[in-house]
Amino acid sequence: MGVAWVTVAQWEKRRLAEGPNSWREHKHPGPTRRLTAEQRKKLQKILLEGARAHGYETDLWTLKRMAQVIREEFGVEYTESGTWRLLRDMGFSAQVPLPRALERNEAYIREWTREEWPKIQARARRTGATILFLDESCQQSFPNVRRTWAPQGSRPEMYYRQGNRMKLNLISAVSPDGALFFDIHEESIDGTRVLWFLEQLLEEVEGRLMVIWDNGRIHRSVEVKTFLWEHRKRLETRRFPPYAPELDPDEQVWTVLKHQRLANWCPKTEEEIRVGVERELRWMQRHPERVASFLRHSELPLPPLAPAGPNR
Repeated sequence: MGVAWVTVAQWEKRRLAEGPNSWREHKHPGPTRRLTAEQRKKLQKILLEGARAHGYETDLWTLKRMAQVIREEFGVEYTESGTWRLLRDMGFSAQVPLPRALERNEAYIREWTREEWPKIQARARRTGATILFLDESCQQSFPNVRRTWAPQGSRPEMYYRQGNRMKLNLISAVSPDGALFFDIHEESIDGTRVLWFLEQLLEEVEGRLMVIWDNGRIHRSVEVKTFLWEHRKRLETRRFPPYAPELDPDEQVWTVLKHQRLANWCPKTEEEIRVGVERELRWMQRHPERVASFLRHSELPLPPLAPAGPNR
């Protein structure tokens, strides 16, 4: 059998100690749970308080930091791999935090979502207005890097233009049923270009419009205010709470465009950027059911959606 005599001697010793069935595979017990249930409960509270609350410069929990906290708080030593298993057993996983602005008024955001948003929906139903969520963004030549497949130990490389970065400015609007409207500009989007887009919406959508957008300065410009007054019989606007982009369903259009459809993209010319952006936005227009699904990813409570029809 090609087995060393030392191994045979160990087998014989085990047979004499455990009997004739000692050859069967033994199930090894897992690591002992060295923290009590009460200690685990306290550790969970510590982790939820954040790393800065426990003396660290940043709110980043690493396995090394957590093992240190466990050692200092409970006098128990854990390796980093043991800490990982402990956290997984407690229901924790590594996640990327959602950045939030310090200027946010959480109470007002909750109040707006609970009280103002239902009023907006009720008014839209009463007046027969189409709700449109509007937002601006840009697409740069700098790539939005995402994970991709490559041979182990061979990290892929992407080459892009570092100096003289190029970008196109974008404005779009989406409706709850999945209609998407957009415009592309080489120049920065100012009040004039916003009202051009509003004119486009009035031409393409029948009836009254209820546009909901953020508190951007261009939305409060003189030319936009004048335009809204002149078209007040067909066009109304409402504002999201400040610093609450998670409520705007139109933000999902940019997320999908930049981090999914055009991820790891390194365009070399402005024309290439324009062609690529327009191609992907046209793709979204041809798939209103996908656009409608983007809306459900916002934190805005939306009513059940009817099956999405073709873009208008």
